[in-house]
Amino acid sequence: MPTDTFTSSGTWTAPSGVSSADVECWGGGGGGGGGDADFADGAGGGGGGGAYSKSTVTVVPGNNYTITVGAGGSGGGVSADGTDGGDTSFNVSSVIAKGGAKGLKGLNGASGNGGSGGASGSGTGTTKFSGGGGGNGDTTGLLGGGGGGSSAGTSANGNSGGSSSSGGAGGSAPTGGGAGGNGGAGGVNGSAGNAPGGGGGGGGASGGTGASGANGKVVITYTPDIGNVQLQQVGTRQMHNSFVLGQQ
Repeated sequence: MPTDTFTSSGTWTAPSGVSSADVECWGGGGGGGGGDADFADGAGGGGGGGAYSKSTVTVVPGNNYTITVGAGGSGGGVSADGTDGGDTSFNVSSVIAKGGAKGLKGLNGASGNGGSGGASGSGTGTTKFSGGGGGNGDTTGLLGGGGGGSSAGTSANGNSGGSSSSGGAGGSAPTGGGAGGNGGAGGVNGSAGNAPGGGGGGGGASGGTGASGANGKVVITYTPDIGNVQLQQVGTRQMHNSFVLGQQ
């Protein structure tokens, strides 16, 4: 079956003979929070992973449909929060997958919390799964950033990022999802989330910055109605033959 994939926003035109399509959306991943500038004084939390939504939608051949791909959130600088991942949608509201939330900064002896994963319950679709939450910054030694949460997969929720003094591991990706980025150790930046929709890792204390989340994605799969296409072709041939006969 033909498949069209969007990794950035745009417009999809329904092909001739296509009256329905399976639409899959992944939200963008949240950015990780930055660590405190001072040693062992607070690490950043990981960003949450984007949600997944899928529906079969009715379309009209030749009509244009708006595709919005949620951008991954930006990682936070030193002692700064990340930003939320964007929502992804097809035709504004026909299918919606929510983006993951930002990881919070580490500051003044407190590590930041990880961002929540995109919530399936806030999206639109007949099949929906939530993204994994970002890991909290290390609360023992206040050094390592939290790992980013993975995005949801096509048949499972995303996995949460970890928390460790040496930097939490990013959440592993379920089938179809994107893994979260690893958190940074002391003085080390977090790692970016993986597409689609993985959350960014948090920065370690002593000047580590948070990493960006990955952009979401839209996948459209469809099967042309062969019967309708054949009828259109027959009608065109009949019109052509009538025109030629009329000339003779």
